[in-house]
Amino acid sequence: MAEKSKRDYNIMSLDGISDQEYVELFGVPEELANTPGINKWLIEDTHAKNLDLEYKKAIRLGRSEEEANAWAKKIANKGRADAWKNVHKVQKARGH
Repeated sequence: MAEKSKRDYNIMSLDGISDQEYVELFGVPEELANTPGINKWLIEDTHAKNLDLEYKKAIRLGRSEEEANAWAKKIANKGRADAWKNVHKVQKARGH
């Protein structure tokens, strides 16, 4: 019996990037490869990293801790919202 090919769910799958490549290159947990959960993990991981990086950047630019936190949340949350919009667009285009 032929092995059923695994479906890639990541947002870049239409461009030929496999879920397994995300596991190997970005540390996505193996159990999320070839499941719809891969996108949530990637988006939340990126969101957390963006929060940290935007906060540090704002501090370097002289913003107060409170201003830096607000700025970081604004930028990271927008990025997360945009990423989810893109995921839904890709899901519609590929039919899953």
